[in-house]
Amino acid sequence: MKRSGRRSLSDGPVIQREALQVLKELKSSLSNPGPVLPFLALVAATGFWGSSFLTVAEALSDTDPFTLVFLRFALGTLVLAVILRKTLRSIPLRTWKMGAVSGLVIYGSYLFNCAGLMTTMSSMAGFLTALYVPITPFLFWLIAGKRPDIFAFLGSGTAFLSLVLLADPFALSPETGLGEWMIILSAFLSALEIILMGRFAPFCRAAEICFTQLFFVSLYSGAGSLAAHWTMPSLTPTVLSTGLILAVLWLATILSCAQFLLAWGQKFVPPAQAAVIFSLESVFAAIIGWLAGERLGFWGFAGGGLIVAGILLTEWKRLLSSK
Repeated sequence: MKRSGRRSLSDGPVIQREALQVLKELKSSLSNPGPVLPFLALVAATGFWGSSFLTVAEALSDTDPFTLVFLRFALGTLVLAVILRKTLRSIPLRTWKMGAVSGLVIYGSYLFNCAGLMTTMSSMAGFLTALYVPITPFLFWLIAGKRPDIFAFLGSGTAFLSLVLLADPFALSPETGLGEWMIILSAFLSALEIILMGRFAPFCRAAEICFTQLFFVSLYSGAGSLAAHWTMPSLTPTVLSTGLILAVLWLATILSCAQFLLAWGQKFVPPAQAAVIFSLESVFAAIIGWLAGERLGFWGFAGGGLIVAGILLTEWKRLLSSK
């Protein structure tokens, strides 16, 4: 007599063993994922970041940069606290220290980027932010004393060429482009963040370092917001409109996802290569800005194509090794 397709209660131990085997294989694949999964994780993170430029620009009509950064990170911290509630007490002290250091750099990067968006179009801000691509290999070389692979420089150079075509950053001056210069400073801090994560991520669990980073950025941004409102009473008053609430919810969600993907992906991708992958952020930002009505033009599309070419130059050896 043939058995039916259904499993009986006596099959419980078998099902349990199969489930444990699947979990074991999943854990093994995440510990040794090869080059493709970390690459896709970092690409996904750039997609989340690129989608935030237009939302941030619109949210700043109802609040100021200091308050927006605080709300964004505070809510993101609460979300992760709920998810990690059973393991928060077991986070190692080393991870907290790493989160405090990298969180300070992240706070500065987000703050200057947010302030720059007050006077800069979202598509332009996206391209200027990607200046961390050519900065990262040289900064990594200076800090770590290790010269990145030649393909990292080739990829960075290609992405940098696209930035010159798209944004002409050398034509900017402090008198005429304060917002743009703030975003360029944010780009430098972003490069520093990538290098720090390249050093920290291999020694931490992705979810834990992500939580500690968001936690400390919340503390820094909360103190910064109080200080800013005390010294600059002319800041835009915060209006709890429906648009602002939805914007903060969306920004907090993509922030948590992006930081987790970054923390995990950079366990396996060197900083110089990661920076070139992150340049896709400008492509996502430009496409979203273009869909929202901002003019992009031929050079915009050409620049996006050059960024993709730079990524291929940087990653082709790693990706081919998986085949």
